[in-house]
Amino acid sequence: MLAGKKLEGKPGLDARTFQYKLEELTTTIAFKVEREGPQHGLKPDFVAADIYYLLRQSQQTYNVFFFMNADETRRDGDWRPAYSAVILPLARTMIDCLYNITAILENPRANGSLFRESGFRLALESLDSDESTYGGSPQWDNWIARQRILLDQEIRRNGFDEIKMRSEKKLWPTLSRYIRSGGSNLTTHQAFLRNLTLGFWQEYSAISHGTFQGLQKIALFLAPKDLPHEMRPMVDDSAEEMISVHIPRMAAILWCTLTEIQGYLKFDGARINQRLHEIWNALIVAPEIKELYDKRYAQFMDEKGIHAE
Repeated sequence: MLAGKKLEGKPGLDARTFQYKLEELTTTIAFKVEREGPQHGLKPDFVAADIYYLLRQSQQTYNVFFFMNADETRRDGDWRPAYSAVILPLARTMIDCLYNITAILENPRANGSLFRESGFRLALESLDSDESTYGGSPQWDNWIARQRILLDQEIRRNGFDEIKMRSEKKLWPTLSRYIRSGGSNLTTHQAFLRNLTLGFWQEYSAISHGTFQGLQKIALFLAPKDLPHEMRPMVDDSAEEMISVHIPRMAAILWCTLTEIQGYLKFDGARINQRLHEIWNALIVAPEIKELYDKRYAQFMDEKGIHAE
């Protein structure tokens, strides 16, 4: 359990008001996607599977943040603030999962097929590269041959054709490429995702890429014993602030993902709409999270019929 510390100038946020509720709702919606997705337009059937596992990836990333920052973990003598700092880029992984899921949902048949087909094609090209580099070695040749057989079986099972696949030039775009493809005329979806890669959200990519901007955010935690003795108490105070700021953001990204899925697929039962509102009411006290609601979700939830009652 982790309760957010009240920072100067910011309202307090107790993780007990949303942590497990969000975890449980994610499991509910994940099972809905897996079991009911095809009846809600997720065709071919593998589209539901891919969204299911993307959602699970985001959920387990969220769980890592809580595990690493839980009171129980931090009481362990081996825990270091640096561990919490260096996992911050995983927030960008959650944003990428949000992008992949919502992009697929915009056109499940076409985009879902492209998502999986691109993965198969890149796997084929990787084996081609291995064969070009290491071919001639019996061990490598046997391993590559086994991988080709397994990959061929998966490609055929999913209804794709390797020859046609290799001739295609279009690949699933990364988040950055997808946003840039809109130029100066971004769609509503692109504009929303662009906001999640700018401003304070941009620091997650900066830390991941090891830029100076990113290093500024976490340097204090990386080698605390190198600091003058009088400055070392700052590390613990700053760690509290770091955890209090970033945990709600991770929760917000996962909440956004669930809301997008429910908005597209409109699952019945399990009080999904009401539970989404309950979690949002807990998170919205953070100004940067309220900004997400004001810019997208107030209108999105109303249009998609995601009402509290």
